[in-house]
Amino acid sequence: MKQLKDIIKIAAFDVDGTLLPNGHTKFEENTKKMFSQLKNNGIKTVVASAREFATIGDFLDQLHPVDYFIGANGSFIWDVQKRDFIFKASIDKEVVKKIFNKFKDEQVAMAVTDFDRVYKSPNLKTDTWFIKPFMQNYHDYEDASLRETDLYLITFSTDDPKNLSDKVEQYIKENDFNVEVSSRWSRGFWISPKNVTKSHTLEILCKHLGYSMENLIAFGDSSNDYEMLRDAHYGVAMQRANDKLKSVAKDVALDCEYEGCYLKLKELHLI
Repeated sequence: MKQLKDIIKIAAFDVDGTLLPNGHTKFEENTKKMFSQLKNNGIKTVVASAREFATIGDFLDQLHPVDYFIGANGSFIWDVQKRDFIFKASIDKEVVKKIFNKFKDEQVAMAVTDFDRVYKSPNLKTDTWFIKPFMQNYHDYEDASLRETDLYLITFSTDDPKNLSDKVEQYIKENDFNVEVSSRWSRGFWISPKNVTKSHTLEILCKHLGYSMENLIAFGDSSNDYEMLRDAHYGVAMQRANDKLKSVAKDVALDCEYEGCYLKLKELHLI
């Protein structure tokens, strides 16, 4: 029987709550070191996050020599070394405008991810651990400012994500837009291109590299990591993850405050 170290060729990591404690902007030394160690063992590395170029900051530099960045929940694959896209799935500009303008008067704050900037509604709270370090990349939303090709995510922030996401889903269905509600959490939800998840895009990357999901280990802690942990050969949920996520994972790692990814990779003899 093959050992795990003979099977795994790609390692994918969520960022917030998996590699990096919420509110932090610097990775621990062992977390940074493991990317070099994985490379030395012939394993390609992927950062797979809801973050995009407006909010990734210097994280890819800190995690050098990371190979690939899957951003905006699977909306693109960026080859970090070649500095080029391998894959992109964007939302049609007219669809973004219609959704934004339809729901802007609801009790909701919205943000639209546009390559290296984010367009926000006036009521979006920017004094948060996630946005504050990247405030210079956040701009007030205007239809005319949107680019044609790099619109990846619409984020809705609301105290009632279930009801509002149901309304948004109904509007999407009525208009046959090629987007969907991709993940919900306690204070919001995302709209993504249809059928785009971290898992879907990791499968594209695996094929591009001549591998399959059977060669993937993946680490995550949140609802947008669900498919990735379920579909990877070896999915690892962080200790903080909910039971739904843990139910599809093969293993559980200590939280990022304790460098759980590094310790789990050591335990599995992958580094």
